[in-house]
Amino acid sequence: MTDDPGALVIRAPNHLGELILALPALEYAESIEAAAGRRMFVQLVAGLDPILDMSSLRAERLLLDRRRDVWAGGRQIRRTGARRGVLLTPSQSSALMFCLGGLRARRGTAAPARNWLLTDSVPRAPLLARHRVLEFMALAGGEGEGDPPVPTLAAPGDADGDGGRGGGDNAPQVALFPGANGESRRWPAGRFSALAARLAAAGCRVRVLGGPGEESLTAAVAAAGAPHGDCQDLGGRTNLVGLATELDGSDLLVTNDTGPMHLAAALGTPVVALEGPADVRQTRPLGSSIRLVGRFDLPCVPCVKNSCPRSGAGTELPEARNECMWLISVDEVEQAVMELLEEDGSGE
Repeated sequence: MTDDPGALVIRAPNHLGELILALPALEYAESIEAAAGRRMFVQLVAGLDPILDMSSLRAERLLLDRRRDVWAGGRQIRRTGARRGVLLTPSQSSALMFCLGGLRARRGTAAPARNWLLTDSVPRAPLLARHRVLEFMALAGGEGEGDPPVPTLAAPGDADGDGGRGGGDNAPQVALFPGANGESRRWPAGRFSALAARLAAAGCRVRVLGGPGEESLTAAVAAAGAPHGDCQDLGGRTNLVGLATELDGSDLLVTNDTGPMHLAAALGTPVVALEGPADVRQTRPLGSSIRLVGRFDLPCVPCVKNSCPRSGAGTELPEARNECMWLISVDEVEQAVMELLEEDGSGE
């Protein structure tokens, strides 16, 4: 008589981009559990649930209204009767939630504050030289070496997977996402405004996107482009499903290092990613039509900080603060946009 290992719970990452990068790991784990005839649950914050609707995952979901409510999360897990858990989150609270949920096997990356809550602590340092997709794959028991598998999503209503890109007038539609959670990750708003004006003047249909609280930023960028052509402000007007639909219908996205960057890439939309402090080895968007624009030769890159720690004179500029983003010119971003549109056949 064999000991049944029981159902599996995987705690998905709490942020949009990280969840998308975790999709290959979730899909791999689901295939293993399904082949063995075992149930699998994905626990995630409720607001990100639409992403799983766009994925191929069929695992049962445990939705968290408040991600740090360890008691509610623990009760949720306990009701499943699951015995095993894999944490794709690095927090102590998520590990505690697994303990309160009665999971006998608890696997996750090692950290001094939570090692005592895990039964299988995985050293993270060796994983940091790889793409985050491979880190998640390794945690889920899959292959953590080689080329990372590309996350894929299908936007709501996109039955044939073609995205419906391009308008009837054949003018390319270019989305701009000028916001970002960390100020050090934002290309200057004036540069986005100049780019919007140039693209609108070149005949592109420009759509400026942003989340709640970014309405003033998107309005300013759209206002700069509107006198030169078709440039609309959609900042704060799309929920996650609406954002995916808009990105899926765009021929290209220009964005800072954001969750929408990964969402567009997973939908198959070409992306020009403006990279500053991020470690692109770990978190670059994956896909066949990706351009990274940044100054990766700077000695401070990557610092992976949301607020630039530098002050005084810069390496090339008079001021060091946010130098990695200020050194990205409008000319090189415009060139990357036009080249990628031409490669994709949208600029013809």
